[in-house]
Amino acid sequence: MKELLKPIFEWLTSNYYLFDNAIYNYFAMALVGLVALIVAWNSVGFLYNHDLISGRISGSIIHWLLRFIAFIVIFTIISSIIGLVRFILSIPTWIWLVLGAIIIVSTTFIFIRCLIRRDRRYK
Repeated sequence: MKELLKPIFEWLTSNYYLFDNAIYNYFAMALVGLVALIVAWNSVGFLYNHDLISGRISGSIIHWLLRFIAFIVIFTIISSIIGLVRFILSIPTWIWLVLGAIIIVSTTFIFIRCLIRRDRRYK
């Protein structure tokens, strides 16, 4: 069953890219694939140990299905994190400085306001 399902898995996952740089992409995809393998391997092992499945064919089908699902989920999470980091890095520095100043002024104002209210309660 591996001879049939492995090429299908590789065909389905071969078009996914995280980076434009080929070397970075190979390392990232190898890491994603390794984590997906570990998740599928442990999940199928758990199913075998608890007698929820039996036989090589059912184990193989479940393994490759779980591996594909884990691959897609992990890839989506990492891709979202990379997209968020790229978005944050694309914002100019002056905007970060203005946002930081607004947060500091707002926090200071709220802190002083809370202190004034506390003092009024105890007088």
